[in-house]
Amino acid sequence: MQVILTDDVFELGKRGDVVKVADGYGRNYLIPRRLAVPVTPGNLKMIEQQKLALAKKEAKFKEEALLLAGELNQLHLIVSRKAGESGALFGSVTSKDLADLLESNGIHIDRRKILLDQPIKSIGNYQIEIRPHSEVEASVLLSVVAELEEPIARAKKRDAESDRIIADLDAKLKEIARLAGSPKSEEAGLAAAPSEADAEAKPKRKGARKEKEAGKEKDET
Repeated sequence: MQVILTDDVFELGKRGDVVKVADGYGRNYLIPRRLAVPVTPGNLKMIEQQKLALAKKEAKFKEEALLLAGELNQLHLIVSRKAGESGALFGSVTSKDLADLLESNGIHIDRRKILLDQPIKSIGNYQIEIRPHSEVEASVLLSVVAELEEPIARAKKRDAESDRIIADLDAKLKEIARLAGSPKSEEAGLAAAPSEADAEAKPKRKGARKEKEAGKEKDET
């Protein structure tokens, strides 16, 4: 029999599709569960009207998502966490943290639409991808800074202050990297350079060898 799907059915079709199924499957499962209706002129007309309404609704969602993406692209999120000297956080920043911060600023985003594979665990500047709609992408700038006295969690439009925060954070990260590399460089230098004791020992060993060879020649004569 042929039926019109009134909802998406896994591995069968999407809402509005006309599909052919076994009589028992259609009558005993799909139709009773309101997943499908029989193919009739009236039902076909009803489904076409639903498709049109759904398309309009989807277009409205996409239009709203595009407007939201434009707003998100201009945002700068600033979050603080306790951190060690290496910049590692005593904790993390998660997609839920970002969703809550956006929510507190009047922007509702499902945290599952914030594409953060793993929690952030170190200070730094990050570009966070957000998908307010399946066909719409946005990118939010996030600065995770070391917490000093009071915790920071704010969202603002990117401006001159944002540029300063980003530059200061980048400079701090470079300084951390420089300090982390210094001890290794010193160790390498110490390992490569001979000590004074070694320098004195080498001539002595060379002289002792000459004395030994001279003694051997004397014995032979």
